[in-house]
Amino acid sequence: MSTALTASLILLVFVIIAAIIALVIYVVKFLIELTLLTRNLNETTVMVKKDVEPILSELSTTLKHVNSFAQNADEQLSTIRKLISTVLGALAMFAGKFKFLSGSFMKGFLAALALFRKK
Repeated sequence: MSTALTASLILLVFVIIAAIIALVIYVVKFLIELTLLTRNLNETTVMVKKDVEPILSELSTTLKHVNSFAQNADEQLSTIRKLISTVLGALAMFAGKFKFLSGSFMKGFLAALALFRKK
């Protein structure tokens, strides 16, 4: 029984050694594939970066121009608002005087009409 036990232990050692060798080969192959994947990913990242940089610079320039147009339009709108408020203020001031003048004009006109009717 001792020889059978020794033979099975030796067989078990060989199987474990074969499993360790297979596992080491698998890990080495996995590391090589992982290295290749990392290199490809790095190359892809560099290519995408080179392609995206001009687009981003053009986008930045476009946004600066749009911002300047918006600021210019905002300034023009504020100028128009000030002009309209000034005109409306002047019209409101004259409208008060026109009401007074129209009231006295109507009174005078009606008085003159009454004078002409009497004759």
